[in-house]
Amino acid sequence: MTAFVFTDLFGGAVHQIDNLTANSIVTVGGGALSSPSGPARDTQGSVAVADTVAHQIAYADPGGDWVRFGAKGSGVGQFDRPAATAFLGSGHLLVLDAGNGRLVRIDDATGSGWRTYGHRGMPTAANPAVGAFADPRGLAVDSSDRIWISDPAAKRVVRVDGIDGSGWAQIPLPAGANHALPYGICAYQDVVMVMDVANSRLIRIEEDLATVVDLSAGSWIGPTFVTALGDNLVVADVRGNALLLLEPDGDGFLIADSLRGSPPDSVVPRFDSLGGVGS
Repeated sequence: MTAFVFTDLFGGAVHQIDNLTANSIVTVGGGALSSPSGPARDTQGSVAVADTVAHQIAYADPGGDWVRFGAKGSGVGQFDRPAATAFLGSGHLLVLDAGNGRLVRIDDATGSGWRTYGHRGMPTAANPAVGAFADPRGLAVDSSDRIWISDPAAKRVVRVDGIDGSGWAQIPLPAGANHALPYGICAYQDVVMVMDVANSRLIRIEEDLATVVDLSAGSWIGPTFVTALGDNLVVADVRGNALLLLEPDGDGFLIADSLRGSPPDSVVPRFDSLGGVGS
């Protein structure tokens, strides 16, 4: 797999690109969305994305137009600032409903089979707030079909086995110069990768063990989102307005290539406000 998708928040566009080849960029879904974030691709190449400002999700088959679902609220068929999407192995679509502090599972873009898990809440020293999310931002499904959620407001990453919330686990994150602030998250091979934006570092999680990933060559300015691309990773550097290709290098990674959305790489900006990557 060499193609992935990324969003241009302010431009309202979702693009697909092959590796980091600039002339391979195609726009997904036709018309612009309000504020697309947290895109995901299924095995057939269909794309789902959260439209944060419109309080909807949008879905497009390859070459097709957007099908939109949802309205603002907290009931069935409603979202409040959805932040990310992901596909389960069963084909079900997951939506991270950030404003409502919950995870939503639906059969497809019609919203059928609606199920939710979670509520708004903030963990404290006295209360771990199991099942609660403060303002979740990242969503991933691993090779065992378990669900991972990054919640930067709560400064934690949690894992559940399914939409019923079984197997809830909070993963301890490594100490750093600043308190870890997990944001972008993705499944990578048999592990999970998390971007810690407070420390500008990548964290690798295997089961319940989280370790810092060594970046042996290259640099970034404001890494925020991450997605798998075969044996490689793609990082969206939001402050640098660049997509970075990371290749394995021993126990770590090196930045092997990059594509900036604006000058000097391009006179006319290709994108100017990265809002997520997915594959």
